[in-house]
Amino acid sequence: MGSNMAVAYSVGPITRRQVDKTHRLIEAVGYPVDLQAWREVCALAFARKWPAIYSEEVITAENPLGYIAGVCIMRPAHDSMHGRVLEVPVFVVATAADTRGASNSLLDYLMESARNRRCRFIRVAPLEPASWPGLRRMPHQNGRGLLIPV
Repeated sequence: MGSNMAVAYSVGPITRRQVDKTHRLIEAVGYPVDLQAWREVCALAFARKWPAIYSEEVITAENPLGYIAGVCIMRPAHDSMHGRVLEVPVFVVATAADTRGASNSLLDYLMESARNRRCRFIRVAPLEPASWPGLRRMPHQNGRGLLIPV
């Protein structure tokens, strides 16, 4: 068991200085995305001056020492059964000491984002390298994943 010390994570849209560090996390869980492709995903996010309604956003959780403990990609979408949902095709947490804390910090951010976008559910995709967004743009894994009411 780890210590019960609470760690405050800084959670929000990815910054330029986090791009390469975050790629290591993406790579560690087996997503088939090379560094250049990841930089392009992030460059699109930086190029947008205002959040587009259905655009993807990369969100990170960073601990006070500057380590990236988690990353997710989110985008609002319309689901025929559930209405507006916040799709989370990528949700990765990698920390030896505080998996729960990093996960909860990201989930709190996602919940607030879902409320702000009037989404009724958050759908977190299963961790499968083949589910990386853009590989085979299927209708988001036919609705597979964890559905969390907002």
